[in-house]
Amino acid sequence: MKEEDVTNYISSLTLKKGIFHFFLLIVAIAVFGFILNWVGVIGKIANAPAKIISKTLETDNIIHNYEWFYDVNASYEARFEQVKQFKTFFNEETDKSERSRLRIEMSAMQQTCRELAKKYNANSEKMNRSIFKGWSLPEALSSSACE
Repeated sequence: MKEEDVTNYISSLTLKKGIFHFFLLIVAIAVFGFILNWVGVIGKIANAPAKIISKTLETDNIIHNYEWFYDVNASYEARFEQVKQFKTFFNEETDKSERSRLRIEMSAMQQTCRELAKKYNANSEKMNRSIFKGWSLPEALSSSACE
């Protein structure tokens, strides 16, 4: 082989090695980025419980949930009393059209009463909300009492 051929051969090998190293570097960066992404995901998963606890125990959240239970319980009791009063009106009424009107209004009140009971009961079962319910409040509200 001539000296010129050897020089060209070595130059082509150097170029091929450079291209190979370049692609190897690209692959290494991609793999490294993929690994860092998964480390970030795992880190977020690991930090999630602490963030939930922190958010749950924020002052605004505590006050909001505490007041929410009292407000919904008061609304339920008021609606329950309205339903009882409308039942009395309905039973005492003799006019058919007035009974029909009272029945429609009473049905709407009963539905509202049931919805309040269901929301209250659902939040009473949630661990991150029920811990802020006052001791004087009932554990659950009866939706069947609205009938």
